[in-house]
Amino acid sequence: MKKITFLLFAFSLITFKTIAQESKFKLGIQGGLNYSSFRGYDSYADENPGFAYVFGISLQHQIQENLSIKADLNYERKTQNFKGTVEVLNPEVPTGPMEGNYRFKTTAYLNYIVLPIMLKYNFSADKSFYVNGGPYLGYLLKSGIKSKSNIPGVINADDEDTDRKKSLDFGLSAGIGKEFKLDSNHLIYVEIRENLGLQNISKTEVINDGTIKTNSLNLLVGFTFN
Repeated sequence: MKKITFLLFAFSLITFKTIAQESKFKLGIQGGLNYSSFRGYDSYADENPGFAYVFGISLQHQIQENLSIKADLNYERKTQNFKGTVEVLNPEVPTGPMEGNYRFKTTAYLNYIVLPIMLKYNFSADKSFYVNGGPYLGYLLKSGIKSKSNIPGVINADDEDTDRKKSLDFGLSAGIGKEFKLDSNHLIYVEIRENLGLQNISKTEVINDGTIKTNSLNLLVGFTFN
């Protein structure tokens, strides 16, 4: 799967670069932090949003002085955490854990290839600030639950559950950012972007007729060139 992902990004980068050279589009690379959570269901645990990462490439075409169309192709990891303690009292198994309190942590994760297509509007006197927004489509590469604890004899696990999740996710993206011009052909930008999933990504029934939908907040830093 890692080889397929790498080849997909390499092919997309070559294609985007060719388009940028021929059509005077702007090509960019970007990466950053991803703060994500899942919603739509009744949780009986103290779940917390998780930090992960996002990186990818972008292609931008200016259609008016302040207005552009921008498409990204990102690898995005979405996570959610649950931490807790378990108390072991009077263990009956001699080889099991000794009496006491032990910590554990589980992390649910979803690895996506995400394609947002957005309208971008630059504003302010020097047009260095911008807002953008539009729909996105995500393709699931892998999902699962990682668990680890300090309980003696308990093995940390990574249980894949990709077959219980839908392959496609979709939703809306919206962001605001600031561009820092280096010269006539190069610039650096910083953007905060919210991604609201609208698709129930679970193939199986969710308790109390609930759903599982994604939310993520990206902090992106990118480099764009003509």
